Amino acid sequence: MSGMFNDPTDPVRQTMYKSLMSELGVVIAPRALSPADTLGYSGFQLGFETSFTQISNKQDFWQKGVENVSSSFLPTLSVMARKGIWLPLPGFEIGAGATKVLDSNLYAVQAYAKLALHEGFHDWAIPSLAVRGAVSHLLGTSQVDLTVISVDATVSKSFGIAGTVTLDPYVGAGALLDIVRAQVIDTTPGTDAFADGANSNDVNANTTFPDPDTIVRWRIFAGFRLVYAFLALTGEFVYTFCNSSASDCNAMDPLKISDRSGGQAQINFSGSFVF
Repeated sequence: MSGMFNDPTDPVRQTMYKSLMSELGVVIAPRALSPADTLGYSGFQLGFETSFTQISNKQDFWQKGVENVSSSFLPTLSVMARKGIWLPLPGFEIGAGATKVLDSNLYAVQAYAKLALHEGFHDWAIPSLAVRGAVSHLLGTSQVDLTVISVDATVSKSFGIAGTVTLDPYVGAGALLDIVRAQVIDTTPGTDAFADGANSNDVNANTTFPDPDTIVRWRIFAGFRLVYAFLALTGEFVYTFCNSSASDCNAMDPLKISDRSGGQAQINFSGSFVF
């Protein structure tokens, strides 16, 4: 955060803060990067992922809230471990990992659980279906306490290619819930009060915002996974709509605290070992 707000009671500044948290939540949100089928109770997968997430870098809430944001896409790197288990129900899968926002001190820890409601009957015309819940918590800064919860459903169909490769295209949709708990923000991080003396701009420059309401974002995604022996390659496109109503993007009401986040496209890739 950098020199963004001194009056946390101002609805305009609270709108900027909420909008920034909304778009940052999409950056660190859990990715699907898997079809509806689970790994099976004996299966294990270790994956390395990269993502590029669109942000509204020209908007004031990014320009005034974060230093040196010049690109409209934020890149991340992740590592994720997935394991199929038998309990509490057949067709259950859990996973955990971490995501690093490149060129920053920010990273997130993540975990998820997936339940396949229908899977494995690949000779049938009926596709596989799964539901998943996941959580991501932002670390690396004392100025933001951000937790993102995702709930989604995925449909996929498995196809064999030449008897050696398995192709799993999938589509899905779900919701993101951003829970923001305000922390103390230093609005003059480049100013040293001790060096400047009693009249420093750093005096009384810290701010704490009221906790915004839970931010709701809706997203859709589509992707594919190719599996050859124990190697898997996955590509995925995600689009997160601009706010909970998917309307009035970037609208501002000076008397109302709103979410001015824009629609955000995201491209995800994963290379993994499947055992």
